[in-house]
Amino acid sequence: MLPQTGTIKAWKGDRGFGFIKPDTDGADLFVHIRDFGRLPEAPRVGDRVRYRPTQDARGRWRATDVKMQKVQSRIGPPDRGRRNPLVSRLAAKRLLIPLALVSVLTALVGKTIVELEPELSVTAEQAEQAPATHDLELARLYENRLSDVQVRGVGVVERVLPDDLEGSRHQKFILRLQSGQTLLVAHNIDLAPRLTGLEKGDQVSFNGEYEWTRHGGVVHWTHHDPAGRHEHGWLKHRGRTYQ
Repeated sequence: MLPQTGTIKAWKGDRGFGFIKPDTDGADLFVHIRDFGRLPEAPRVGDRVRYRPTQDARGRWRATDVKMQKVQSRIGPPDRGRRNPLVSRLAAKRLLIPLALVSVLTALVGKTIVELEPELSVTAEQAEQAPATHDLELARLYENRLSDVQVRGVGVVERVLPDDLEGSRHQKFILRLQSGQTLLVAHNIDLAPRLTGLEKGDQVSFNGEYEWTRHGGVVHWTHHDPAGRHEHGWLKHRGRTYQ
């Protein structure tokens, strides 16, 4: 079908989806954050978009191949000419991480490794022990208002929120990173087990998809993808992995 234009009528930033009102007559179309591809910042109500209507396997219409045409005025855009002090502090710490890990590289032979930085690879366990590196990346995403990026890290529970029971059920809580940045975690408990006994002060490691918000960001997709199209996410709490 030919591309069409419309306006974002509703957007749930913590869930990563919304609805587009077509310029032509017709029902509102569902749209997911993944259908935008790379975005300079998160979508908002009122943004003008160009999209391609597509029917899914169940015959339901949705918007795909979505491109921004005109965005609503953003309040307080990031200052590109001034370095975020949080990023500057973390950058200094980042220089120390490769040196600290050189001594353990010889122990990596025969182990599965994951890429932490382009110039350095470490085990998954060691990656979780380098919060400054993850915090640096999350600070960069926040500073540049980027979304739809797979991230991992570790934080301390600052607040446990009530479950979101609208649509798919989500367990929600706020993590504070070592850098001071806060993240809202929206964990789909229809697809993954609930974190049991979660309390303020607990440490939680995460692997999920980041979406920008002015409060620090949201991490979702902290679960497996039944369709196998999205990278599997997870949460780790008190020695147990939830995905």
